[in-house]
Amino acid sequence: MRESNIKFIEDWIVAKTPARSRVLDVGCGDGRLLERLVKEKNARGTGIELNEANVRQAIQRGLSVHHGDAEEGLGHYADDGFDIVIFSLTIQELGHPQRLLREAFRVGRQLIVTFPNFGHWQARWQLGVLGRAPSTPCLPYTWYETPNRHYLTVLDWEEFVKTEGWRTLDRAFVSCGKMVKWLPNLRAEAAMYLLEES
Repeated sequence: MRESNIKFIEDWIVAKTPARSRVLDVGCGDGRLLERLVKEKNARGTGIELNEANVRQAIQRGLSVHHGDAEEGLGHYADDGFDIVIFSLTIQELGHPQRLLREAFRVGRQLIVTFPNFGHWQARWQLGVLGRAPSTPCLPYTWYETPNRHYLTVLDWEEFVKTEGWRTLDRAFVSCGKMVKWLPNLRAEAAMYLLEES
């Protein structure tokens, strides 16, 4: 993912998180985003992360992080224990995202979900015209080393949210670090959604 897109996504998440929120960051990586939420929003945050090196970095930032698989980790948390559960560039790597997102609504009132848009024109071009598995600045992996298990587009996600009966409170799309306002399924490299149950 381009660094400019990551910064845009983090800024958007920080802007959408109310002050003093109880936050769970699923797939928190090295804790960079969670640390910003704690410092800038006075959030009470914790993370779940599988990668041991990332867990160590997050702990060095002074964060509380559960080292383990997110698909098992949510079971450790009480109902309504969080105001916001964040999945930032995580759901496409999960084995069972539908089940985990439903479980996230058990532990949190709202979800923030961001993901790379596999419908972006560069990915379409590489697959449709060149006949190659897409590898773009937003999707920088070769087919054999990608952590991504699910290849979703903006349209796929919006249909999924509608099928689940969830309400989209806000959404934004980004490409090259700038907001995309029209044709996001074709032009956006990444998408961001703030959701709650209906």
